[in-house]
Amino acid sequence: MRTFAMGEKARLDDSAIRVEIEVSGEGLAAYCFSLGSAEPDVVCTARPASLTSAVALVAGGTGTAEFHVDLSAVDDVVDRLVFAIGAQAPGFGDGSLIRVLGADGEIGRFVLPVEDLTRERALILAEVYRRDGWRFAAVGQGYEEGLDQLVRDLGADPEQTLIASAVMVVEEVEPAAEPIKPIEAAEPASEPESALEPDPDPDPDPDPDPDPEPAPGQAPQPPADVEQSPASTPPSASAPAPATHDGRGDRVLTFTRPVESGPFLIELEARGTDNFVVWTLDSELETDKLLANAIGAYRGRALVDERGGTTTRLKIEADGEWTVRLFTPDAARLLTDRLEGTGPETVRWDGPRTVLAMTHRGASNFIVGTFAEHAGADTYLGTLANAIGDYDGESILPKGPCLIELEADGPWTLTAVSG
Repeated sequence: MRTFAMGEKARLDDSAIRVEIEVSGEGLAAYCFSLGSAEPDVVCTARPASLTSAVALVAGGTGTAEFHVDLSAVDDVVDRLVFAIGAQAPGFGDGSLIRVLGADGEIGRFVLPVEDLTRERALILAEVYRRDGWRFAAVGQGYEEGLDQLVRDLGADPEQTLIASAVMVVEEVEPAAEPIKPIEAAEPASEPESALEPDPDPDPDPDPDPDPEPAPGQAPQPPADVEQSPASTPPSASAPAPATHDGRGDRVLTFTRPVESGPFLIELEARGTDNFVVWTLDSELETDKLLANAIGAYRGRALVDERGGTTTRLKIEADGEWTVRLFTPDAARLLTDRLEGTGPETVRWDGPRTVLAMTHRGASNFIVGTFAEHAGADTYLGTLANAIGDYDGESILPKGPCLIELEADGPWTLTAVSG
């Protein structure tokens, strides 16, 4: 493992990289700015993806963040990606760092010299820039005046790059005096509601049905180009019926985990026409993992707490009705020799270590990760694919039982290659 000194640079040979940020401090928010001949762009919790810079914020967004970048898909108008952190109070904690990872694991890390950064409220951590290909540079430049000063130094307008919106996300999760009310399954509206009218909170049910029925059959189905495979494939007969929560509009949903510890599945369905964004929330009410980021009707199944944690809340942004279903891991479809689907899904593998052939036809992220089925010290088993757009490749699938999480926006296939 390589440790970069401030100002040190290195060539990046991998086109698909991950940039992970771990910084301690007060009121933190992470950003990736794309700079070049076009207007500056930003990826953050308020805008977790950019096709121009081929960057996606897939987890965190506060002091802990994970960005996925496909350098081969970065638009020609972008020549520099700047990874930064903003804070509400000056100073950063010991052990704060940024690391860059490729297909074979960690390429290197830059540990911040926090003893020299006692008055700064914003930092440029690192840059990825073009020079005979792509290179990584450890920066560590601080700004006492905070994010506004940092953004102006990049030649951008803080208002235009969504900085104000992103900072509000951090500030809103500060002291919540009142406990968050769980949203229980709500009855479908009997009359159409205007999208301009506020939707009142449903009354919490002190004794919810422990075994609710699946989503109503009369709910409109998503169009073919967004319908996901879990919708047409029921869970295994041995799996318990899912706990189901129905709601409408922007909500913080509190739920009971379907397993005592370890990972589980969340199936999301949206029936609106505008943005549908779902984050998990950690114990401090900070956004943690991005489960969905779509426009219009949506259905997909995501893996939660696959790297540890005990998630019990979701932050949902929607303009219409939605449904959340909670499943135990054994509800995932079982891969035996070949599976196909569309969009995000999690499947199970119970076979031996083998070669896995994967295809994807889409325009956005295609990421295939493997995780242990039960809680433990080594839940993450490896990433098998990390690309943007169409993909056709092979990797080594570890011995089961394990879970395979797919992030995709189009049709995909998984084929276990025997022999």
